[in-house]
Amino acid sequence: MRIATRAAIAALFLAALAMRVSGEDEALSLQKARELVLSRSSTLRKAELSVNGAALAAKGQLYAALPSLSAGAGGSLAYGDGAGSLSDSIGESAKLSASETVFDGGKNPALVKKYNLATEAAREALRGTRVSLVGDADSAFFSTLAAEASVNAAAGDLEAAGLRLQIAQAKADAGNLSKSDLLQTEAETAGYETALTTAKKTLSSARAKLASITGLPAATALRQIDFASYDDVMKKMSALDAAAMDKLASDVVAVARKNNPTLSSYALASGQARAAILAAKASYLPSLTAGISQDYAYSKSSGLVSTGSVSLTASLSLDLWNTKNAVDSAKVAAEQAELDGSEGLRSLELSVVQAVYEWLASARAVGSSAKALEYAESNYANVLEKFKLSAATASDLSTAEALVSADRTALISARYTFLADLSNIRGYAGLEDESGLLAAIP
Repeated sequence: MRIATRAAIAALFLAALAMRVSGEDEALSLQKARELVLSRSSTLRKAELSVNGAALAAKGQLYAALPSLSAGAGGSLAYGDGAGSLSDSIGESAKLSASETVFDGGKNPALVKKYNLATEAAREALRGTRVSLVGDADSAFFSTLAAEASVNAAAGDLEAAGLRLQIAQAKADAGNLSKSDLLQTEAETAGYETALTTAKKTLSSARAKLASITGLPAATALRQIDFASYDDVMKKMSALDAAAMDKLASDVVAVARKNNPTLSSYALASGQARAAILAAKASYLPSLTAGISQDYAYSKSSGLVSTGSVSLTASLSLDLWNTKNAVDSAKVAAEQAELDGSEGLRSLELSVVQAVYEWLASARAVGSSAKALEYAESNYANVLEKFKLSAATASDLSTAEALVSADRTALISARYTFLADLSNIRGYAGLEDESGLLAAIP
């Protein structure tokens, strides 16, 4: 009988373990959430179409430098008194022609460069959209996990308050607790119930937002973040001195200057503006166009007749005031692009440095919050035992509970602020993955 019982227990344990492993495998991971957001985004699809459109425009400008070819054919039928027989009245003709702009002052090469830079800018905008969407996925995912943790914390607070109420009720029934202390305990328990209800509403809202961008049901389980995997990183960050922190900020700025898509777009916009200046200046110079034409005509009376011609045409716009105005306008646009790039770089560097120091602060907050919670939980256990023995008041136990609740909330906030700060820096750096940033910590 004992063997059968043990076998049954073992079978139940293995079944429960299998269900747990299966649930973890089916749970939505952060990486999968990112992939779903990217795959469902119409904004990303529009950005991809913009790249295709820019590439086609660049190709069209390149084709403008190729020879222009044309062909035509026709027939005729003469009628009237002098037309003669039907066979004499029929005629056929064909024409082939080609023209090529030999020299345009460098306008077309400048425009080809401009359109090629526009294509690169569209690709950078696409990359920026991807980075931004990954940040949206991170924000929704972390917010949902933080809300889940807050619900669990609120449930723990309510459970502790319920235990205190049970003990208080028993002490009051025995005449060892005043009516006012019992009422205070009941009121505080009701407050924890309200806090749990509020936390559940926040969780429901967070789940709805995550569901809307991933396309999954709101009740989809999420894979929890393994905060233990960040312990070594946070210890390193907490141990950095001022010089090391400055170096980390400088290293991240360097990564951002190299990879930030918005910053790249500024540089490309400046290049397009310079190319526009060259295209506008080309109007000061003449353009030369060469052409060749070959005509074929056939009639019964004259047979096949072939004629051809070669032409070379030069043209020069004499509206120099319009050309000057176009050049000046292009120069103004180029100056604006340079100013935008300089301002964008300064703004990015300041934002990155600030974000790095906020990240460092949140890493230290995780450690200090964990220690504070450990003390609060130990203190609560001691006060609870004293309260049971009437060596501590209801107010003492209430204070101990509140301290645990506050420190637990602070730890949850610190942990997910750390992840949010990391995601924020990843966005500034123009990366879709944070592993490179973590590896950069000295």
